[in-house]
Amino acid sequence: MKGYYHVSSHGLERNDIFKSREDFIAGMNDVAITLLGFDVVILCFCLMSNHFHFVLYGTLEGCRRFAEEYKRRCAMRMRMSVGEVQALRGLDVRIDRVDSQEYLENVIAYVLRNPLAAGVFLMPYHYPWSSAALYFNGGMKLVGERVNDMSERKRFRILKSRISVPDHYLVDANGMVLPSCYVDVEAVERIFRHPARLMALMSRKVENDVEVALGIAGSVSMTDQEMLTQMNELVRREFHKDSVVQLTMEQRIRLCLLLKRNFMAGAKQIARLTRLDPEIVAKVI
Repeated sequence: MKGYYHVSSHGLERNDIFKSREDFIAGMNDVAITLLGFDVVILCFCLMSNHFHFVLYGTLEGCRRFAEEYKRRCAMRMRMSVGEVQALRGLDVRIDRVDSQEYLENVIAYVLRNPLAAGVFLMPYHYPWSSAALYFNGGMKLVGERVNDMSERKRFRILKSRISVPDHYLVDANGMVLPSCYVDVEAVERIFRHPARLMALMSRKVENDVEVALGIAGSVSMTDQEMLTQMNELVRREFHKDSVVQLTMEQRIRLCLLLKRNFMAGAKQIARLTRLDPEIVAKVI
């Protein structure tokens, strides 16, 4: 069954996947080439120096194989360029299903906001190694050299592959396949319906919402009000109750564990929100 998936790699701590402009161009071309081997659709993506993100539409298996092949191509490039044989051996890639319209909008904005969140650029659409600049651009005419009009030698030098490519694949003056040739721009525009909606989310800090949904919010510090909102959602989803006061003691203990695991909440904050004795909470978590 097909659906939307967020594919993300963990950030390398001691190395970079993309060290130079040439590496990023090669990485962008690898996206265009990798896509051709799998029945998946790219809605958006972003390549950062030590990690990458994609939002894909396809089956879970198709998205998993796409991610594995993209990682393999990155590792092969690093091995050939600088001899780093095991550079990506420890790079974990996770795939998370996107199960609601709100989450889909947030995760697309989250992916496109990565350079802004990292302090690299003022606005996402200024960042050249993502699909951020493609959406709601008024049908800008594509200008570039058609890949299939190139000599075989030039094609291989640019793409590092002899795979057949579609006739609409165009390459810019820097030797990069234009992302608009392989990203489903119209699908994203249908999701957001209006450029203001996309711009509003890209301008807003959505990292907390997405990282909480992914269960990786270890560095996110929430106020009691923010945590209360998340807790009430957990109560409804996990226990089918309207309020924490309706939970049994056993259910409240389980809720404590969920708050700790999903949001890294502290014992004192959990005790305040669940109305449990702080000493009991401290022992539980």
